[in-house]
Amino acid sequence: MDIGKGLPATESHRDLHIWIIENLRMVPVPERAYGNFFEDHCYIVLHVPQSLKAVQGAPSDLHYWVGKEAGAEAQGAAGAFVQHVQEALGAATVQHREAQGHESDCFRSYFRRGIIYRKGGLASALRHVETNVYNIQRLLRIQGRKHVSATEVELSWNSFNKGDIFLLDLGKVMIQWNGPEASISEKARGLALTCSLQDRERSGRAQIGVVDDEVEATDLMQVMEAVLGCRVGNLHATMPTKSISQLQKASVRLYHVCEKDEDLVIQELATCPLTQDLLQEEDYYILDQGGFKIYVWQGRMSGLQEKKAAFSRALAFIQAKGYPTYTNVEVVNDGAESAAFKQLFQTWSTNQRRNKNLDGMSEREGRGRGGAGPV
Repeated sequence: MDIGKGLPATESHRDLHIWIIENLRMVPVPERAYGNFFEDHCYIVLHVPQSLKAVQGAPSDLHYWVGKEAGAEAQGAAGAFVQHVQEALGAATVQHREAQGHESDCFRSYFRRGIIYRKGGLASALRHVETNVYNIQRLLRIQGRKHVSATEVELSWNSFNKGDIFLLDLGKVMIQWNGPEASISEKARGLALTCSLQDRERSGRAQIGVVDDEVEATDLMQVMEAVLGCRVGNLHATMPTKSISQLQKASVRLYHVCEKDEDLVIQELATCPLTQDLLQEEDYYILDQGGFKIYVWQGRMSGLQEKKAAFSRALAFIQAKGYPTYTNVEVVNDGAESAAFKQLFQTWSTNQRRNKNLDGMSEREGRGRGGAGPV
């Protein structure tokens, strides 16, 4: 798909659609490859609810995903495509910027069998995921408690640690090695992802072995040592998990954004508890959730250029604040706010915004007729 053309083709019976950015074009990803993301690329993911909520007006979610090795040109193209697709879909769409390894729960929820980060450039991505290929040697680190993901790492004992799950994929044989400090739930989720890979990429024909205790799994350890060599020294310590405190999430600040003499002015407006009447339909706001997540709220009467600059302004805000580049960004439109956004306010009433908008329309119509307001 080229920018300037209409909305890319989608299948109405499917709720999830994924495109990869290749040579600055949107190319559909085969459904069998969903959940696989190449680190050198950017992707666009569209989720259109098919449930009862969709009938009740639940917004669609439009994400652009940035791999950790993706170039600036690909990132710029992905941002431009997202804006184009959003314009074609209409205002009832929530936009998201996702960074590899730091995706939102909303994004991860689409891939119940887990996300797999794959190495390789354009040639690899064009093939997406080949099935029944057995001349493979790779090592995956499996992580995650609520949502599981697998990252391809160096094929070496140096990649192992005490707390994670590792999958040595040898094509016809897949060996899951459980770290001695991994929890039961992590081991179970790791095995679910291993079985999913066996099903998706080997049509269920690869053998799976599990090393839960190296002393008892001597045969499997011999296979691992034949590939990795004998391990020298102790395993690395468990990698600390970067968790976001509830206090950080609760630190919410609302900023008003406007242009003055061609300069962008960002002014702090309020801290929690936030009230809905702070949001004016002709304006544009940034809501900072303690650096954990940045929301951009666009009033229905705000300018088109402001809406097109939503992501670039959010990224400039992140840079000015010194937040990590992977900070999640969500852009919401007036009247199509996500549940996560609404929960950051003391109360939220759909009727309040509807009545406010109707009052504004009546006032403008009255001025248009030359009518006087109340004395």
